[in-house]
Amino acid sequence: MRPTGPNTRAVLLALLAVLGLSACGGGRVAIVDSDRILNESVRALSYQKQLDEREKTMALDLQLLSGRLSAADLEARRNQYLRELSQQKLELEERLNKEIRDVVGQVVREKGLRGAVLVKDPVLYAVSGRSVDITAEVIARLR
Repeated sequence: MRPTGPNTRAVLLALLAVLGLSACGGGRVAIVDSDRILNESVRALSYQKQLDEREKTMALDLQLLSGRLSAADLEARRNQYLRELSQQKLELEERLNKEIRDVVGQVVREKGLRGAVLVKDPVLYAVSGRSVDITAEVIARLR
């Protein structure tokens, strides 16, 4: 029996996107490794550092307040901090996603490519002669 889970579907959809985009005009398609961008780009790492520092500050604050607040008040403060942290994470993710889209779009236009597909494993989606991995260039520009 062949696997048909979400990952298999994602692989097939991305491969179809690469083939479809390149077949439309015979041009090549950019492949972008989203995991590498998140793990290696200065911008993504900076955003993650901001979140980590905020979380540490909140944890320290809760620890200091634990002796002064009632259990209910401490739990309310913890929930407030979790909401704030979640909101900050969402805002940073949205900002990073926009920056990634903008940079990918720039590189695609500069190289005269047909479009781009963001994937987690570019090796699976590379189609000889029809795709080009622009991940390193995107990472370099996300400073």
